[in-house]
Amino acid sequence: MKLNRKRLIIVVLLVAAVLSIAALALVIIKDRTYFHSPSYSPDKSIETDILVVYYSRSGNTEAMAREIARKMKADIIKIESESYGLDFKGWFDAANDARRKNETEIIPEVVDLTPYRLIFLGSPVWLFRPAPPLWTFVDKNDFKNKNVILFNTFNSRFKDEEIEEFQKRVENKGGRFVDHVYIRRGRVYNQKSGMELILEAQSLLEAKVPEWLEIDK
Repeated sequence: MKLNRKRLIIVVLLVAAVLSIAALALVIIKDRTYFHSPSYSPDKSIETDILVVYYSRSGNTEAMAREIARKMKADIIKIESESYGLDFKGWFDAANDARRKNETEIIPEVVDLTPYRLIFLGSPVWLFRPAPPLWTFVDKNDFKNKNVILFNTFNSRFKDEEIEEFQKRVENKGGRFVDHVYIRRGRVYNQKSGMELILEAQSLLEAKVPEWLEIDK
């Protein structure tokens, strides 16, 4: 009887180990996959006072950024950071910097925001707060008299106090924080597809754009 019980425990432990390894492998594969959303280029023949600035490590925030820019007929700028590649080191550095609230090197650092009335700032959420490149961008730029909308994609959740801290950072740089919108993709084992994310972004925009277009007009 004791032998059978011991064998059962070993089998349960082996199954648990196999499931854990499989889950880890799935996370790694997902983390190294970049979602390539439909591209967007602003129509240079149309003057705009709206700008979308975003950082995206795996393409999901980029998909949302492009949908916002497309709907708002906005200019768009992607923030690049070499610190967070699609490998284990990139993942580790991202988690570590988010935990320590570190900033990071980005390109571009400074953008002339003078022509813009409304600025969208986007990033994924890492450890309950916007990703480090977005904080760096805010600290490097002048948002005086600019209306700012934060947008995020994430797997789990954000914390209100982290969003409030980001709002204060924008306000300390002269900006007016007017809204925060987001899409929760879900955990890796039950995650929205790229197309589902895009459709949700489009639905969100249908509801919010009329409100945004009236800001300070």
